[in-house]
Amino acid sequence: MRDVWLILANVALPLAAGLTFLALARYVTHIAPMRTLVTGEMTYRGAAWGFAFFGAYLASRPIQILLGPYPIPLVVNEVREFCMMGLFGPAVFVAMMSLCFGSDRIPRRLVAAIFGLGMLLAFAFVVLNARAMGGTEEIFRIGNYPAYDGVWFRNTTPEGQSLMAILFVIRLIDPVFLLMLAGVIVFRAARHYPAHKRAVYDNMPKKLYLLSAAVFAFPVSMLITGALVVLFHILNQWWIYYLGALVAGFLEAASLRLPLRRDVQVSEHSQ
Repeated sequence: MRDVWLILANVALPLAAGLTFLALARYVTHIAPMRTLVTGEMTYRGAAWGFAFFGAYLASRPIQILLGPYPIPLVVNEVREFCMMGLFGPAVFVAMMSLCFGSDRIPRRLVAAIFGLGMLLAFAFVVLNARAMGGTEEIFRIGNYPAYDGVWFRNTTPEGQSLMAILFVIRLIDPVFLLMLAGVIVFRAARHYPAHKRAVYDNMPKKLYLLSAAVFAFPVSMLITGALVVLFHILNQWWIYYLGALVAGFLEAASLRLPLRRDVQVSEHSQ
């Protein structure tokens, strides 16, 4: 039964969450031409790329653990983490700023600075992660086939503990802080949605509330996982990430499918 749970947590759940976001990326690309007049092109372009990279990050968890022992899990993990920090976090943050403030009010220099910060943090993370991983171990078997993952928390030396602390702080900045800030921006936009716009797009506040909940779901799941490690020394509960991501995907889908106006009976997804 333990192996069954580990297979579900490390294979089925990441695949379900990843495919959800890859489907959302395709859907966003489909509806973008019909909604960019309301939200701006940058919003949907950023969302589509963010969803695509996030879906790939989530769905590639089985690849990380099933292709073999060290160094394969490290190589795959490095690519996954770099994409999440360097591309997904900044893309979603820029998309949410564009949605709430208008793409014409987001300076190109600010966009470049956000992506530059993401790339810098991603590069620092992968360099330190390579030193902190410390090899791999078998975590479960599918029949006679072994799955391997890293042993980040086994190094109890001062250097190992310092590396893990730095990696934790980098993740707090990107994606956790970036996404939490994006969620706050969207929530505030929903609360203060202008009355003259509400008269035309009366569903927008509800769409924004759902969107803010979706943006919050994944970083909150990361905070819970980190708190389990720091406060209770419960390690490797990565499945919480993927559950949070799956919840985020369903909330995002609900927001996207909601028409801009209540009196619209058929929304863009059926056209």
